[in-house]
Amino acid sequence: MNPRNTLKILQRTTLFTLGLFILAFGIAISIRANLGTGPVIAMPTVLSFATPLSVGTLSIIFNMVMVMISMVISGRSFPLFQLMQIPAAFLFGFFIDISMLLTPWVDPQNYLMQWIWVIISILIIAVGVHIEMKPKLTYIPADGLVALLAMKTPLQLGNVKMIFDWTLVAAATVLSLVLLGGLEGVREGTVAAAFGVGMILKLIANVEQQFRVDKRYD
Repeated sequence: MNPRNTLKILQRTTLFTLGLFILAFGIAISIRANLGTGPVIAMPTVLSFATPLSVGTLSIIFNMVMVMISMVISGRSFPLFQLMQIPAAFLFGFFIDISMLLTPWVDPQNYLMQWIWVIISILIIAVGVHIEMKPKLTYIPADGLVALLAMKTPLQLGNVKMIFDWTLVAAATVLSLVLLGGLEGVREGTVAAAFGVGMILKLIANVEQQFRVDKRYD
């Protein structure tokens, strides 16, 4: 393999892994804030209250379902290299559990501090999603499905992300009510994340379009 190509792949892999960890770290903070998790992790979080499995393990299972949905939508046009989403999902689940171990210090003692941590988590999650998607190497399956839907519709990525997130919020809410008899892992912070992450992604996209930063990865 050409050394230049090898270096480029290494750079993209490093950037993707960094984005994945930042995303997982933001998710861990949202869980620790105890005001409702981000939409992408809402269903695994709800299920973690009903099963002995960790949020990271349930995230892996959830993302495997996302891979299957992407394959159904794409049909025969599903790129084989996107099977890299599978190891990415396992790495993401591992990063979530590691991030939970790294963030016991996020322990808000009042409602205001809960909201401060929710806002911080939204910013971190959006940055993580952006960095993860930027190298165009692969995606975690949930974000891969969002990217696929953005390609197949006239909607901007941020708008697709927002619609996708709201769908997950609704599903997690129903799941929580059915399995737990109340709301666990889905609260006002989840609603804020459903709006906030997509809005920040659109803001980043607009800034990049203005300054043409994305050309360095083409």
